Amino acid sequence: MLANAKKIALGLVLLLGSSVALAQGKVVVLDLQAAVLGTDKAQSRLESLEKDEDYVALRTRYQSLTSELQAFQEDAQKNGMTWSDEQKQAKQQEMRELREQYERTVQGLQGERQQVMQVIMQEMGEQTQSALAQLIEAEKIGLVLNSQSAFHASAEYDITDDLTDMLNKAN
Repeated sequence: MLANAKKIALGLVLLLGSSVALAQGKVVVLDLQAAVLGTDKAQSRLESLEKDEDYVALRTRYQSLTSELQAFQEDAQKNGMTWSDEQKQAKQQEMRELREQYERTVQGLQGERQQVMQVIMQEMGEQTQSALAQLIEAEKIGLVLNSQSAFHASAEYDITDDLTDMLNKAN
């Protein structure tokens, strides 16, 4: 997902590169991913994901495994000293299996969410480029920096919300 966001950002830089080099305007920062994912359309898609049966089941499994792991750790702290070597080995094996299930579940949740976000970024790529070009022209912006690359930028230099608003109005 980040690779696609970087590709879109690179495309925007290349698209606007020649005009940026010649333009004398203000410098701003932009979190492209936050701008796109903050749109009403993206939020609706992410809410749909949260209601999806498979995703809900996966999230429920995650919560269950989290509780099981926590209970298991508490039991080990309380009673671990009284366990025989065989019990310790069995408990360690059980803990490994729980952790593996937990990690697979977390990866599944993250994968589902990233996949939806990637689709949103791809679907809105052209519209985002167009809206950003309009914003650059209207605001007489000379340079757009990735907000994650900037060491510091005051809120007045951040156009992320402005781009999100433009994208919402376009839909």
